[in-house]
Amino acid sequence: MEWPQLIATVVLVSTSGALAPGPLLVATLSESVKRGASTGLLSATGHMIVELPLVILLAQGIAFLFTGEPIVKLAISLAGIIALTFFGIMQVREAINARKTTIQTTRPQSSRNSVAIGIIFTGLNPYFIMWWLTIGARLVYSALELASWLGIAVMYASHIWIDYAWLYLTSVLVWKGRQILGSKALRLINIVLGAFLLLLALLMILELVPAIFF
Repeated sequence: MEWPQLIATVVLVSTSGALAPGPLLVATLSESVKRGASTGLLSATGHMIVELPLVILLAQGIAFLFTGEPIVKLAISLAGIIALTFFGIMQVREAINARKTTIQTTRPQSSRNSVAIGIIFTGLNPYFIMWWLTIGARLVYSALELASWLGIAVMYASHIWIDYAWLYLTSVLVWKGRQILGSKALRLINIVLGAFLLLLALLMILELVPAIFF
């Protein structure tokens, strides 16, 4: 595999993964309504804080020893379910109890929690871990084969900018859109996003049950 082929492959594969709706995207969107367009950049930074060490561990062959263990997968899944349930309930409750004067303000609230959102919904997402242990591992191997750690650096740079671009774009669209919507519409959007987080938690539970009892 040559450089153009590696970069093109990483971009195509990463785009398909980044654009798929998941806990990180939904949580970022719900935070963007309150905290502004910068939420996407900060959330992507939190995502990278978890992802980059995992990629390095994969390149060293260490991640398979830990994240490949069934008990580790189970622990990550359970923690992810708890996080999704908690944030989903909080999102719905805040939307229901939100005052009209609060939700219609055009000034973003503090975005200090946005990096934490990226960390939590990346590190506690078992699908993210499995993506890197399967599809991502192949990209890591190809990069190492091409140019050792320089290949890893180019591969990851070709990947992470897509996460930043996508999360920032969606945050901008949500923040701009909330400025022209009424308070009732914004509350409904927040309720839907919170419900979607709860749905993702339910789907994870349904997928986890057979692995535990069968």
